[in-house]
Formats: sequence, structure tokens, C-alpha cells
Amino acid sequence: MSTAWDWILIEGLEFETIIGIYPHERAAVQPVQFDLKLAVARVDSAAIDDDIGATVDYQRVCEAIMSITQTGAFQLVETLAQAVTDGLFVRFPLLEHIECRLLKPLALPYARGVGILISRGRPKPATTLV
Repeated sequence: MSTAWDWILIEGLEFETIIGIYPHERAAVQPVQFDLKLAVARVDSAAIDDDIGATVDYQRVCEAIMSITQTGAFQLVETLAQAVTDGLFVRFPLLEHIECRLLKPLALPYARGVGILISRGRPKPATTLV
């Protein structure tokens, strides 16, 4: 059985944070850039009713990413990208899948940016043995 998803897109989201493994990276904030694809169950009812409550509010998503990004001090882009996806799944129960592309545009002088693209599905609820 295949699942039909619709995708909410957020491109070019940029915040500053402490990120990196080298002392010069830890000494000052630097920009990080996000592009996200957020899978939700079909948005038909939200579209028909014109109701934000039936889908995911992308402004609240951006605010959550800003909070996660700016309240942490990360060494690896992998750690920040995972923290963002974990945080979004906790805050937004309608999200089914997240693709998160994270770039550090100032990491290397000879590249437009370095980063990671991660793709995560909603974690399965923990099962308890009885």
C-alpha cells in the first residue's frame, strides 16, 4: 500500500548559530541555510476548507527551526540537521517525512557551501512489552 503525501516547501531559510569543530568556528556565530521538504498527508481538506489547522503552518515550522538553531551550539551539520528533524516531528504531529538540506555557506572559501541532506520518516512509537 503506498502513501500519498503532499509536500510543503521551505527554501533559503537562514539563521546564525555557533557551529563547527575548529576554534575559529566556535568563536563567533555564522550563517546556516536550510531547504526543507515536509511531507504531510494529502492537504485536500485544508485546501477545501481554507483551514491552516488541517495542515502544517510553515511560519511555526520556521520559528521552531530558528529556536533549535539559535539555542544550541553544534559541532557538526549532521547534529544540527538531526536536531531539527527530531524537533519538528515532536512539534508537528501531521508531518510524515522530512528532507532537510543544511548548508554552511562560509565553511570553505572555495565552495558556495558545505553541508548535508538528510531524509527522515516519522519515528515509530515505542512499543512496550507486557
